[in-house]
Amino acid sequence: MQVILTEDVFQLGRRGQVVNVAPGFARNYLIPRGLAVLATPGNVKMVEQQRVAFAKREAKDREAAEILAGELSQLHLVIGRRAGETGVLFGSVTAKDLAEVLATKGITLDRRKILLDHPIKQIGNYQVEVRPHTEVEARLLVSVVPQSESNESSVLARGEDSDRVVEDLDAKVAGIQRLQGTAVPGSSGS
Repeated sequence: MQVILTEDVFQLGRRGQVVNVAPGFARNYLIPRGLAVLATPGNVKMVEQQRVAFAKREAKDREAAEILAGELSQLHLVIGRRAGETGVLFGSVTAKDLAEVLATKGITLDRRKILLDHPIKQIGNYQVEVRPHTEVEARLLVSVVPQSESNESSVLARGEDSDRVVEDLDAKVAGIQRLQGTAVPGSSGS
């Protein structure tokens, strides 16, 4: 089924582009969420007429995304979670959790733009890829600490305080590794 994208859809296409998708994907996901319209002759003609407006809006969106990416790369999220003695979390940290912590700082970012392959399930420092725009990416430093050290999640500017949190957490993870005699996956920038 051919549809015209009304918004950029990651790994599918850009706004204004005509793409072929499975009928169920179009009917159940793209069209109800306003991400696409059917590719009828009338809609194709309308999109061609709006192409200039799309280009202007695209340039504006990309510029805003680049500014946001610059801000995100200067932030350090510290998230406190309950964890066992081995550093394994009771629960996990998801993209939704990261989006909520950013919202407390006044940064609105859709959780689908935070590319976290798997939920974080161990304490440690993580580099998380964020794509505020299809052509703009940033790396967000996330430290998941045992809740006893930090009862709340917080957002720090990268600097001395941020570096101290990273070093302390790396030392704690290294201590756990020595006790277990194994490597804890995800620590130190995975």
